[in-house]
Amino acid sequence: MDDKYYIPARLDDVGRFLWWDFDVAMLAMGSFVIGMVIGFPLSASVLGLVLASIYQKSKSGRHKAVGFHMVYWYLGVSFGMKRVPPSHLRDFIG
Repeated sequence: MDDKYYIPARLDDVGRFLWWDFDVAMLAMGSFVIGMVIGFPLSASVLGLVLASIYQKSKSGRHKAVGFHMVYWYLGVSFGMKRVPPSHLRDFIG
């Protein structure tokens, strides 16, 4: 029996949903869900696609976890890292 199986070439690739990276797709789909809840699904879908497009262009050519870096820098969420200083401390002595 000559069965053929697909073996991924790179195991470290980020997760994908259709042609988008997973985080970009979650941004677009999350805005659609919020639009469904508040009663404006079409407007929220268009806004989500625009935001996802802007986010995808802003992270192109950068590290694959640039989304975590942006959330840490602009929102101050440390993701449980105890040895990392808070993001509002931007001037260091030394």
